[in-house]
Amino acid sequence: MQYLQNNTSEQKLYLSLFEGRYTLAAFSHYMIGFIHEENSNVGESLYQVPTIVSDGSRYTELEVTTIGLTNSGRYRYIVYGQNSSSNINPEDNAVVGIVEIGYLVIGTDTEFYDVPQNTILNDIIIE
Repeated sequence: MQYLQNNTSEQKLYLSLFEGRYTLAAFSHYMIGFIHEENSNVGESLYQVPTIVSDGSRYTELEVTTIGLTNSGRYRYIVYGQNSSSNINPEDNAVVGIVEIGYLVIGTDTEFYDVPQNTILNDIIIE
């Protein structure tokens, strides 16, 4: 599972996207969309062209932003291959196809559980 912070820029995302190049026509850029669908009829979404840090056969390192995503929770991500460095519309003619679909968690760095503070008394030996 991938984890990102909400409303934060310059975050690293590691995916295995290179294998999508074997099934799609040649493309030069990726476009990624984050779609929040929990407890929402409309859903919050963000599309962007991420910065490709490295794109090898084992993994792809992307630099993404979540500026504008304020809801924490589980998001669906869709990665598209495209031949545009600025397009953020998945229905544009520059989009070649879908490379990968998956889920990630976007949230804050708040702890969502309480760590119990147990006090264990010394053993009492009765003779």
